[in-house]
Amino acid sequence: MDGSRRTWIWVGFAVAVLSAAGLGVHFAVVGLDKADKLASVIGAFLALAGLGLAAWGLVRPGAGQAPSRRPSGDDVPAADPGQRAEASGRGRIYQAGRDQHIHER
Repeated sequence: MDGSRRTWIWVGFAVAVLSAAGLGVHFAVVGLDKADKLASVIGAFLALAGLGLAAWGLVRPGAGQAPSRRPSGDDVPAADPGQRAEASGRGRIYQAGRDQHIHER
């Protein structure tokens, strides 16, 4: 795992812990009844925002279209990236589109 991803994981963990602590303090100060009412209102607005984003994802231009396999500005279609291999006996076949690092004993 690279360093930046690990950093973001720790940042997300810290935000979750601080949020839980903040909710505990909020419940203690405001009371569960008022906190419940506020959470219901906030939840309703978040649900509406999610519904709007879902609708936008369905109707935005280019939604549901597969990306072009042809490089832009090139009149030649992209080559078929398919691979064929055969093995007989106890042989193994390793196929990959990038570098291979196989650690066998």
